[in-house]
Amino acid sequence: MGKLSRRLKTCKRCKTPIHENSLREYCSRCYGIVEEVFDKIREYLREYPGATAYEMEQRLGIPIHVINNFIKDGRLVEIPNEHLNLQCLRCGCLLLSAYHKYCPICETEMKNGIQKAKEELSGTLDSSKETGKMHLNYYLRKK
Repeated sequence: MGKLSRRLKTCKRCKTPIHENSLREYCSRCYGIVEEVFDKIREYLREYPGATAYEMEQRLGIPIHVINNFIKDGRLVEIPNEHLNLQCLRCGCLLLSAYHKYCPICETEMKNGIQKAKEELSGTLDSSKETGKMHLNYYLRKK
């Protein structure tokens, strides 16, 4: 039993035993999850090169400690960012991003507001089409 326990190591994430000679520090299930998270980060950095860890936490919902672990593992490299301390143009919260002018919360609220306005406008346009009359005639007859 002593030999068997020396040949096993545990998954860095879920602590499941894995073989000592495994090239990965994760079991196959956790490795897939880690790679999926890393792919999200990679795609974001392709679109927004030079993004900060804080910005990725805001935008992708990936905890900053996970991003820092990728930096410690050498999979990501931190570079100085000259665009620090930018504020959201709507609420004033800290952005740390040169690529976005609004925080995710404000962006969502504004998108929802625009969508609601579009729906209201299409509703008023549709109701005027149903009657088939021009509004100007209605007002001219009142005089």
